[in-house]
Order: sequence, then structure tokens, then C-alpha cells
Amino acid sequence: MLNEEDSEDINLAEDRPSTSNSALEYETDASSSESEDNSDREVSPLAVGSAKPVKGEAYCDCYKTGREKECFCGEEDSYFEWVWDNNSKSSACFLKHDQREVVFHVDYSCGTAAVRGNQILGEDQYYWEIKMTTPVYGTDMMVGVGTVDLDLNKYRHKFCSLVGRDSDSWGLSYTGMLHHKSHKQTYATKFGQGTIIGVHLDMWHGTLSFYKNRKPLGIAYRGLQGKQLYPVVSSTAARSGMKVIKCRSFKTSLQFMCCQVLRTVIPGHLDVLKVIDMPPGLREFLENNISWLLQPTPFDAPTPSNIDLAGRARGTKRRHSQDDYDGPSSRKLKASVYRP
Repeated sequence: MLNEEDSEDINLAEDRPSTSNSALEYETDASSSESEDNSDREVSPLAVGSAKPVKGEAYCDCYKTGREKECFCGEEDSYFEWVWDNNSKSSACFLKHDQREVVFHVDYSCGTAAVRGNQILGEDQYYWEIKMTTPVYGTDMMVGVGTVDLDLNKYRHKFCSLVGRDSDSWGLSYTGMLHHKSHKQTYATKFGQGTIIGVHLDMWHGTLSFYKNRKPLGIAYRGLQGKQLYPVVSSTAARSGMKVIKCRSFKTSLQFMCCQVLRTVIPGHLDVLKVIDMPPGLREFLENNISWLLQPTPFDAPTPSNIDLAGRARGTKRRHSQDDYDGPSSRKLKASVYRP
């Protein structure tokens, strides 16, 4: 269990060449990453970080052909509802690209750094995407949400999985593990450089779901109704980076829930926006706001695992009841609304 938070911090620095903020170069060999022996001393039996960068999980082929520095694949949006908060970040975070991209540990890493978004997520539907812009490796690199009480600087001299270490955050590790209250559960495969991680926060149902390269992974967490949350990312890896490439919010409405149902009744290999006749204006609105929900769903999408928010990791799948999907409409939606 990872509950010895008051223990002496591990202060281990890694030698790195000095690098300016204006021209960052990222090392990808094992010698430039954290040693697993120097990582968080409380090692999980489920999964550990790796000194070797994860490969083969990119959204596009740019990272296989050496064009990663010129890659803008998936970055179609020009409007963003929020960016990273320059006043709510660890000292080891550097923001660029209009505060949409964060670079962690610019010179070297001696702990864990984190940053949160500058917009609170309260009552609506929220979806955002984080692109891994650098090699992904080390003790942990994480995406998730947290309350304002999450201490972003607490582990600046300790390597750990920060998002989900306490009761104020819910995270997804690059190892594919879910983290909350220091409990861990297998959820997905690893992600690496070029991977796009989508996050859907449904504050009506109180659920948090993740997407990988725009393919759904299923509901990860429940019971988030009434909380005030922020997007959060963290990393222990030197010269690692993440970039916000999409963020949208919209009211929970009958229109949105009808789209959820459409996704379940139309064959998964079809794009809902392409197979249903609709007015051009409506099509454009849906494409701009919730195309992530209506796009084709792969047949091999992994079965989601769920974590008990009381702090116990479930060993069996939870059977969803129809009440889980009750919305503002008087009608109840099918229990398979979020089926990947």
C-alpha cells in the first residue's frame, strides 16, 4: 500500500546535459531515463515504470519515420476552452504553445511534477485530449483529474504516481493502470510517444472515461457527482511533454443522450455522422462538438475495469444497471450506452 506519505523523501537527481527552454532536445535512450532502482521505493506488484521509452502506440506514423518534431496529426482544433494554469503547476513544469503544452523537468528530474488546467469542471459534459509529444518512460507519466486540494508540489523530490495517489485525484498511468487512493487496477495497454489520450468527464452520471487514439476504453471511475474537478497531468521523466489538442464542454441534454444511444444501435464499424441523414447545420455542430462519441468503435476494444471509489479494487466486473444512465429526460437509456 502506498500510504506512507510522511516518510522521508527520496532525493535522487539524474545527470542531464543543460538545455535551454527555447530549443528542447529529448533523449530517448535508457541512460537518460530514471533507473527503476531509483524510482518510488514502494513498488506496485501490478506494474512498474520502464527506463525504456514505450513505442508502437502512436496515433500516426510520424514517430516511426523520424518526423515527430513536425507532427501535428490529430491537432485539428484552433479553439480551446482551457489551457494549463501557469499559477497551478510544479516548479519543474515549463509551459509553451500558448500554455497548451507542458514540458516536465527541462534539465533533469529528481522527483514528480504536475500541472492542472485553468478551468474548473463542474456540472456539464467535458471532453479533452492530451497528446504525448515526447518519449514516454520512467516511474510514471499520468493523465486524469483532481480537486483543488491536490498538492502538485508534494512529491517534487520523490518519484511516484501522483495522480491518484490520494483521495483528491483519479488518474491513468502510461502503464495502463488506474490509480485512486493509491489503489491500482489494470485498465488498458501502455501508451507512448504520439499517443492521444482522450478524457470524457460526465458530471451528470459522475463517470470518468478514457479514450486511446480516439478509441473508447470504457468507464474507469464512478461517483464523481458534485465534485469540483480540474484536468491534471504529471510526470517523473526528464524532458517529457504533453499537449492539449482538444477540449470541449456541453450541457447534458436529450440531444447528447440520443447521440449516446445512436452509437449503441448503429454497428460499431460505422461512423454515425456518415450513415444518418441529417440537416447540414446539425451535422456540422455534432462533428465540431462530439465527433469523438460518434466515430467508429473498434471490435477489439478492451473490456473496461472499474475501481471502487471507496478504495477497494474490484476483482470482478461490475454489472451496470439501467439506473446508471438516467438523465434529465424522463426516459431511461440502455445500459449499454458506454459499451466500447
